[in-house]
Amino acid sequence: MAKHKNKKRGQVHQGGGKANRPEKRDRYQVSAQVVPPSPPTVPWPRAKESTKAREAYRFLNPYNFVRYLPPPDIPETDPDAQLLGRCPPPPHDRYVGLTGRITCSLEVVTPLFISDSHDVQVTNVLLSDGREVQHKRYRFFQYDGQDAIPATSLRGMIRALFETVTNSPFSVFNGEERLEYRIDPIEAKRFKPGIVLSLPDGDQPGVIALCEEAKIGAYHEDDYLNVLHGDWRCGEAAYAVLRTTKNGVKKVEALAREQDKKRLLKHNKPLVKGWVKITGRTIETKRNERFFYFKEGDSAKAKHVSFDTEREADFNAVLHAQLHERRDDFHRQVQSERLMPGNLVYVELEPDQKTVRNIALAKVARLRYRHAIGDLLPEHLKPSEEYERLDIASRVFGWVRATPAEDRKARIAYAGRVRFSHAVLTEDKGVYAEPMPLAVLASPKPTTTLFYLRKKDGELSEAERTQPGVVTTIGYDGPNQLSGRKFYRHHGNSLNRLEYERAGQRRDHQNRTVRGVRVPGNVFQFTIDFHNLAPVELGALLWTLSLGEEKCFFRLGYAKPLGFGSVKLEVEQVELLDPIARYRSLQTSGWRRALPTERSKWIAAFAEAMKRCYGKPLCELPNIIDLMTLLRDPVPPLPIHYPRTNVHPDPEGKNFEWFVANKVKSNKSANAGRNLELPGNEKGLQLLQKLAE
Repeated sequence: MAKHKNKKRGQVHQGGGKANRPEKRDRYQVSAQVVPPSPPTVPWPRAKESTKAREAYRFLNPYNFVRYLPPPDIPETDPDAQLLGRCPPPPHDRYVGLTGRITCSLEVVTPLFISDSHDVQVTNVLLSDGREVQHKRYRFFQYDGQDAIPATSLRGMIRALFETVTNSPFSVFNGEERLEYRIDPIEAKRFKPGIVLSLPDGDQPGVIALCEEAKIGAYHEDDYLNVLHGDWRCGEAAYAVLRTTKNGVKKVEALAREQDKKRLLKHNKPLVKGWVKITGRTIETKRNERFFYFKEGDSAKAKHVSFDTEREADFNAVLHAQLHERRDDFHRQVQSERLMPGNLVYVELEPDQKTVRNIALAKVARLRYRHAIGDLLPEHLKPSEEYERLDIASRVFGWVRATPAEDRKARIAYAGRVRFSHAVLTEDKGVYAEPMPLAVLASPKPTTTLFYLRKKDGELSEAERTQPGVVTTIGYDGPNQLSGRKFYRHHGNSLNRLEYERAGQRRDHQNRTVRGVRVPGNVFQFTIDFHNLAPVELGALLWTLSLGEEKCFFRLGYAKPLGFGSVKLEVEQVELLDPIARYRSLQTSGWRRALPTERSKWIAAFAEAMKRCYGKPLCELPNIIDLMTLLRDPVPPLPIHYPRTNVHPDPEGKNFEWFVANKVKSNKSANAGRNLELPGNEKGLQLLQKLAE
């Protein structure tokens, strides 16, 4: 079999000899003995300070969502449209479609950084609270001793776009996960104190005895008002002297353990036996803990309510997460690592007032949604589970069944029909001179339901955003759907060092320092080898790769929320392999360059098939409109950064305070929580202060 030149360094490919284009082969071949010259260096741009007053300041969130389409309406007699749905994939052992190679150039538009797992530098940093943490410095990815872009990064970027364009299922999706939420404080009055008497066992439900509760002064600035002193632990038995305020609130006047209860006799009041309930100072304004007791001093006389294994499992899941997230002293607030008899809890009852709806550790409860994330995703967008019914993205890029198959002989994987090379540097415009300590980057927060969810019909009204209990209305248990596919927007002229450099150049365990960041103007080149693609499939791939012609910028690499990683992609050429010509002669390679008319024909076949399936021209479909909006220069040209409370970034990176304020419910619609507007309709978000609590 003859060989064909590959742009990827050191690799040979089917199709023509390596001697066919020696000048291009040498262009990427680097001897292992040659030390590449150092790239030129460029200074970082200066930060741009905002001149807007706080009240007038508006900003765009770094990400928004691209809407997905309904299921395609596929004509039964339309073979091209059939390929946009689910169908069996073609074989790999024979030529039944188009085979060839796409050569692409990639130009850096905003700072680009691809992390390398080698040569990671670690520095120990001492924090102000005495903790020693590690700060890490990463270099740009290298291949054969030179900066390059790994094939996996290119593949992931292009597959995500291909899935969006073709309305394919979410290939990376944890649909089984059930998220948690915290109720609004105004709803806490629904939760009643109780003590677990027994757990569910077989057909027998668990039982909780409802209690009374009284406040124990614990965190007042005036220590005279604090009754809870010393090393009390949650669940400890105690005796208390109670008093009732003018408002009818029960308060603990004095508290003692069993061995010290005699000192309470001086109060000349009845002693009440009960337990100390400690949940910790979760907010700065908290002043009290609680004392649980039975009104008549006997659990047998208290009201008993029942709960099942699902409620037990939900409580344990939330507790497990808290044990891994909370401070070291959280053990004082937890009686056991699982729900056990004797645990002090809060319960929300069903309307029958006999059955437990939720069990919580604290009165302002942290609970699990009943529905998983996947329950809100339409069936046609869930990953393929059958080999004979693969979507177009799975057939082109590859597929692995997400759930175990009962039949051991069932096919559970399919190799993709596209193969990416690393992108090698062809025009070296240099790197930024100094390492950059980046701003804090957090993990996705799908519990921010005002951003991640939309109503199935219409938008959330102001009234809906201000009602008590709105957390379930706008959450995963409400009449909602996922907002769409998450994309980080192109920053364009809004790119600002003020946003991507850590305030005060602070370096700790929360952020990373990157070195060798590529400056705009660098050009890379890579190839995509394709095999057995149908014309409509190749057209879909070429249309996706040609988004650059629509003034769109692809998003690649690390720190995309901060504005890094905008690149311009261009298809330089498409080559085809004619297997019949190749195998008929030893002198003919069978390779030829595809004509512009052929490329246009494939792209048109895909666009027309999409129109027949979804009823509108491709560029008028909501998913394409949203995608192009986010990948073009931002409109309006506002600052782009994560929501925060002030015009200037906080060195601590406390972005959560904005989200806390955004969850606040108010009778004033102006103070109601805000959701993300559709791309193209955005007017900008406001700065919110934690004081809105």
